[in-house]
Amino acid sequence: MIQKIARILTGFDDLPLFLKNHFVGLLNSVDRKMLHSDNLWLQKQALKRIEKLIEMMGSNINMYVPKIMVLLMHALEKDTLQFDGLSVLNFFIKQLVKLSPSSIRHVISQVVAGFIPFLERYQEIPNINLKKFVDVLEELIVENTQVSKQHIRELPLLPCVPVLSKINRIIEEARGSMSLRDQLRDAVAGLIHESLNVRYMVACELSKLLNSKREDITALIAEELIPDMDVLSTLITSLLKGCAEESRTTVGQKLKLVCADCLGALGAVDPAKFKGISCQRFKIECSDDDLIFELIDKYLARAFKAASKNIIQDSAALAIQELLKIVGCQASLDKKCGSQFLEISKEKNVRKKDEIISRGQRLWDRFSNYVKDIIAPCLTSRFQLPCMTDSTSFGPIYHPSLSLRRWIFFWIRKLSAHATGSRASIFIACRGIVRHDMQTSLYLLPYLVLNAVCHGTVEARDGITQEILSVLNAAAENSSINIHGLVGVGQQSEVCIQAVFTLLDNLGQWVDDLKQEVALSQYLNVPVSKQSAKARVTSTTSDVDQLLVQCKNVSELLEAIPKVTLARASFYCRAYARALLYFESHVRERAGSFNPAAESNGVFIDDDISFLMEIYSGLDEPDGLSGFANLRRSPSLSDQLLINQKAGNWADVSTSCEHALQMEPSSVQSHCGVLKCLLNMCHLQSMLTHVDGLITRVPQHKKTWCMQGVQAAWRLGRWDLMGEYLVGANANGDGASYSISENTASFDIDLAKILQAMMNKDQFVVAERIAQTKQALIVPLAAAGMDSYMRAYPFVVKLHMLCELEDFNSLLDGESFLQRSFHLDDAKFCKAVKDWDNRLRLTQPSLWAREPLLAFRRLVFSASNMVCEVGDCWLQYAKLCRSAGHYETAQRAILEAQALGLANVHMEKAKLLWNTRRSDCAIAELQQSLLNTSVEVLGTSAINSLTSLSLIPPNPLSKPASKLVKENIDVAKTLLLYTRWIHHTGQKQKKDIIQLYSRVTDLQPNWEKGYFFMAKYCDDLLVDARKRQEEVRVSTDSRPSGIMTSNSNVTGKTLSISSEEKPWWTQLPDVLLFYAKCLHKGHSNLFQAFPRLLTLWFEFGSIYQRDAVMSVMRGCFKDLPTYQWLTVLSQLISRICHQNDDVVRIVKHIIISVIQEYPQQSLWMIAAVSKSTIAARRNAASEIIQSARKSSKTGSNNANLFTQFAGFIDHLIKLCFHPGQPRAKTINISTEFSALKRMMPLGIIMPFQQALTVTLPAYDTYLSDPSRHNIFSDSELVTISGIADEAEILTSLQKPKKVVFLGSDGVYRPFLCKPKDDLRKDARMMEFTAMINRLLSKFPESRRRKLYIRTFAVIPLTEDCGIVEWVPNTRGFRNIVQDIYITCGKFDKQKTHVLIKRIFDQYQGKLLEDEMLKFKILPMFPPVFHKWFISTFSEPASWFRARSAYAHTAAVWSMVGHIVGLGDRHGENILFDSTTGDCIHVDFSCLFDRGLQLERPELVPFRLTQNMIDGLGITGYEGVFLKVCEITLSVLRSHRETLMSVLETFLHDPLVEWTKTHKSSGVEVQNPHAQRAISNIKARLQGVVVGVGAAPSLPLAVEGQARRLIAEAVSHKNLGKMYIWWMSWF
Repeated sequence: MIQKIARILTGFDDLPLFLKNHFVGLLNSVDRKMLHSDNLWLQKQALKRIEKLIEMMGSNINMYVPKIMVLLMHALEKDTLQFDGLSVLNFFIKQLVKLSPSSIRHVISQVVAGFIPFLERYQEIPNINLKKFVDVLEELIVENTQVSKQHIRELPLLPCVPVLSKINRIIEEARGSMSLRDQLRDAVAGLIHESLNVRYMVACELSKLLNSKREDITALIAEELIPDMDVLSTLITSLLKGCAEESRTTVGQKLKLVCADCLGALGAVDPAKFKGISCQRFKIECSDDDLIFELIDKYLARAFKAASKNIIQDSAALAIQELLKIVGCQASLDKKCGSQFLEISKEKNVRKKDEIISRGQRLWDRFSNYVKDIIAPCLTSRFQLPCMTDSTSFGPIYHPSLSLRRWIFFWIRKLSAHATGSRASIFIACRGIVRHDMQTSLYLLPYLVLNAVCHGTVEARDGITQEILSVLNAAAENSSINIHGLVGVGQQSEVCIQAVFTLLDNLGQWVDDLKQEVALSQYLNVPVSKQSAKARVTSTTSDVDQLLVQCKNVSELLEAIPKVTLARASFYCRAYARALLYFESHVRERAGSFNPAAESNGVFIDDDISFLMEIYSGLDEPDGLSGFANLRRSPSLSDQLLINQKAGNWADVSTSCEHALQMEPSSVQSHCGVLKCLLNMCHLQSMLTHVDGLITRVPQHKKTWCMQGVQAAWRLGRWDLMGEYLVGANANGDGASYSISENTASFDIDLAKILQAMMNKDQFVVAERIAQTKQALIVPLAAAGMDSYMRAYPFVVKLHMLCELEDFNSLLDGESFLQRSFHLDDAKFCKAVKDWDNRLRLTQPSLWAREPLLAFRRLVFSASNMVCEVGDCWLQYAKLCRSAGHYETAQRAILEAQALGLANVHMEKAKLLWNTRRSDCAIAELQQSLLNTSVEVLGTSAINSLTSLSLIPPNPLSKPASKLVKENIDVAKTLLLYTRWIHHTGQKQKKDIIQLYSRVTDLQPNWEKGYFFMAKYCDDLLVDARKRQEEVRVSTDSRPSGIMTSNSNVTGKTLSISSEEKPWWTQLPDVLLFYAKCLHKGHSNLFQAFPRLLTLWFEFGSIYQRDAVMSVMRGCFKDLPTYQWLTVLSQLISRICHQNDDVVRIVKHIIISVIQEYPQQSLWMIAAVSKSTIAARRNAASEIIQSARKSSKTGSNNANLFTQFAGFIDHLIKLCFHPGQPRAKTINISTEFSALKRMMPLGIIMPFQQALTVTLPAYDTYLSDPSRHNIFSDSELVTISGIADEAEILTSLQKPKKVVFLGSDGVYRPFLCKPKDDLRKDARMMEFTAMINRLLSKFPESRRRKLYIRTFAVIPLTEDCGIVEWVPNTRGFRNIVQDIYITCGKFDKQKTHVLIKRIFDQYQGKLLEDEMLKFKILPMFPPVFHKWFISTFSEPASWFRARSAYAHTAAVWSMVGHIVGLGDRHGENILFDSTTGDCIHVDFSCLFDRGLQLERPELVPFRLTQNMIDGLGITGYEGVFLKVCEITLSVLRSHRETLMSVLETFLHDPLVEWTKTHKSSGVEVQNPHAQRAISNIKARLQGVVVGVGAAPSLPLAVEGQARRLIAEAVSHKNLGKMYIWWMSWF
């Protein structure tokens, strides 16, 4: 019948084509009238009709997959329809397989996810429908294995039912041997699937994976490989989004809990390891079409496909249908439509119609095929827009009782009712879906608000302001709500507040973007385009004045929201970064900032500083706290309290609280402060006593005291008191108000309730309490996760702890932990404890994060009387406290460990004494411990050395041999630390110290550390002896001291020395041998030991003790792994022209072996030497390369590599120097370098930093199987497989070329080909900074702050050209600041530079330079660099991270740059990364104080101009920057010898400008320029300020040196003398 109707209406027999226009309507009719009726017969008839419609649609059925799946999955949920529904589903899948096989991949996950709950149910209770389920799954999986293999591998294993075994086997085969990284990557993909059921299925499977492979997961995180950390970071982000799931269904609520479980199972991974997902700056789309495209592509298509109910799907379809109509998309755009639908009814205005069609075609072409398949039915659907009633209400809509979903919906409905302009129709089209889809609502909100503000009335703007303020003001009211217990109104409001924050961010970015566009267009004399103008404000005019009026409206709205209100609301939500952003802005507007390099300094109000210090306290940024403290006009008790709390000076905090109590004895806050001090000092018993006293004396606040008492009671295991306090804490309110800081106490109460239930063996209550605690964490976690992982981290730590609590409960197996005793022989318990320890190491090494976890472990071990393990927990806690500077608490923890009889507590106690500057007591503690050790272990000679200057008698007792082996390690560690300290303090004679070091190596002959410090000590002795003996020689021979040449007749008679002291060079073989043994035993100290070993060998080994030294070095060549030699290859290459033939011979053999083992990396490094202008160096390099080449088998990959490499290098050199066509901006590689193009693909490695950086293996693993470990970051090296057709010619003087290579991994990587520049300086500088990075990673203070220098690959090709890795996402400092000044109307390139030059010329000689700068130039340019961070990093958390990264990297670079005499730091040589905020220095041509030799000497030690300071925040360089400067200097100065070993390569591979008169020389040249530069660096590393005005002759302390250098850098006197276009005002 339908066929006949189709023929009558269309004249064709194509039934599917006819049905396309009516299919959705038919399905909706069947659904509404039959499937949802109460009559079972009608419902079954509905399924039959659906089956028939599926059959009639034929090949077009793939367009309606989401619609059909919703109806069929709905039918499966009804038991009475399940059998029929499965039959129709099976038929539907068969039709898809037959007619559209590619569509199967879109339903496979959805079907399996929907089936799993039924299969699990039927696993326990058999059901007749099980066979039907199996039939569908076999059709879907078994019959389509090849088509859907990729998607089958992502499925979880189904319940263990015999009939499902075949399907499970196929799933296992599809998975194959997937790596853990691939499994996690698949989980990430599943967690962002459109279907809620699929997301829940994937989350459940992920939870199983994380729990079953916990050991592998922790190992993966511990390795910190970049690809792994990328996947883990994305996984954490996806899980945080899962915790914020907006679906109100049962599955949605379950998904939240499972995601929380996954975060707990994954563990509280240190945020420093977390790679922040770069948040793209939100841009309000530039046109209506862009907005429609974004809406459909990212939101509506997803909502349509993910819909679980027909009404939601129809709402999404309606929105898509109407939006497609707006842009003129018609049925003809779908290629599957028949020709009869291509006809278009005639209209009067054909041109207009053609424009609409063209517009629709352009939009349709932008969609992917996947999205087109989803939305194609909407081209012919006939949904009707419902009538919209005007529900406008007066006054704000928000109320704290409203959920985010309801509030946003009501507000959007109100805004849509009054929308105007071309976007009004867009908003109206979406009014149905916004009720159901939260993501679409949040996306549309800023567009609606912008429309109302730009085009609405004053009343509309005021209404928006009042709505926003109502949400923010509610935060202040909710801040006094007791948040104990389950989710309260206050926690729910946090999500609404976060939505307001996001809205304000978006509006602020819109204003910034528009202002910058208008300013730059006026600056460049380019009018703002109509399209752009219309896009941004949905206006029909391009008049700039109109744009500025609308911009002014939005700005006024933002200004109407007080910054202080925003800051307070942010602080309430614990969004501390956001609070800092708003309040700093408020302070800047009112008082300015601290900036000595600017025209004037800000003066701050003490109350403002106090609040800023509270914010920094919340951010856990003690460095910033100290900066604010230095800016206060008068000291404040509360501020000092904050500083002491962060510094861990709890005794001082307690004193302050006691003082406050004397002033106000009834103060609840002060009593709580005292209790907090007692808790943090681990005075838990005192805390309980105090709590009991308060309950008796101040009973009206009993609830508050009980909440505090619970925290101490469970930590002490006082279960009786814990029960009493829980009763008191659960009592009705006592009239007190509780601050948000009590959320920690509330978690402790929840924890105590769980422990109480575990004691009572009530498993149901345990599960209920744990679920309730997780549920209470999810809402604040969701709000925090919307902001950043750092903000969510405190909640993740709690989930981490709950996970371990569940582990413990499962081990108890229903028993009480007071009755069940564990021991380490229990395999399950031992495994759990090992897992806990591994997980603990991955957490943030901070006190607040680890203390609860360690307290829980103490509880577990105490319950089983495991005394040693309890003591070890106390010892770990003591170490944490010591590292954080909480010395009082550390002392308390050590006493606890000591009381438990822990054997190695003396080490931690001694370290604490040493850190508190009681060195004598620390040494005495270790000495006493050693003297109590048995003679058999310590040895008689070592005991004699210990007691040589001591009155403490040794312990004569001996111990059983079985205990001696166990003691060896601990004794060796104690003895080494003791010996290092007495070496440092000079309390023993040389022979005693050597004897003690020797005993350390005897006790632990395979311990690298013992040999390293022995080598260091002997090295110090050698340096000291040489210095003294050569001073004697100078005084007797009147000859200048220096390194003796090979022509000297070296004997002991040449020196006038004491007959008792041997010549210094006799110690040389021992020093080299100890360094060699250290390297042979491990590589923890590789980068300190190896460069020093080579320096000693090259300098003295060919002159003194030649046979012994050469014997050691031959042994090194034979025994040390090749990868160790690779790390010092540059140093080896620099000495290929050494004066001694034997040295040269060994060096060449070493380099050849390195090239043979690692040809990809080493050939890049030796390229420049092979092209050297010095014949001897060039010939030596060629000989090495030829020898390595001959050693490679003919036809092998390596042999071909040498051939390819030689030709490739020649092409790159030609490309560097290619001048290009006149006025050309590009070089056509295909035509002008066709030979280079034909060489592709190459087997040559892509020379980017990561590929050239050695990743050291675990030494034991490497020795056992070297072939298994790859020492480079990626498992597979990326090779060059192609080159872009064009290379860009940059505009600078030397015309470098930007060339783009295609890697074998499919990634394009740009490089800069630089001519006429000696890049060996840059390459050496990168090696130097890489060394500094390794040192920074070892030093505790710098490691905790994650200090580093950004490095990039620099490859010299010859002595005057090379290639440099392009640093992506970077921009020069000058360009950044200049653009901001243009936006502010402060800069005009045509006029400003001329004006500045005129001022300089006019006042030259009339005014002092500093006065001219301060009074004439700086007033024209107020500091503005802070605006770049605000505009570039849209989220406050990323803004704070970026600013901290800037402060850290700028401080490290400033100190390092000063040490090496780095000059020419103008604004184009300092770059900033727009994704991280990192400061990156480039172009090191002005190295080694060359800046001081310029016509206008560069007097400042580094660039710290007013804008550089401005970017650091309102405290300027005080605080973070200064502290990092001090830490960096400390690291550099304490590793002088290591750094000098790297820098001394300049002496032997000298710069071009140093060797112009020695090019024909065949041997190394001792160049005076290089030696002078090296001597200056040595002086700086000793604290002497060299290279700036009025340098002192005496060395300064680290703190003094840092402050002095900063003072020189910001001095107007120095800045005023700089070269004019260095632009010291920028």
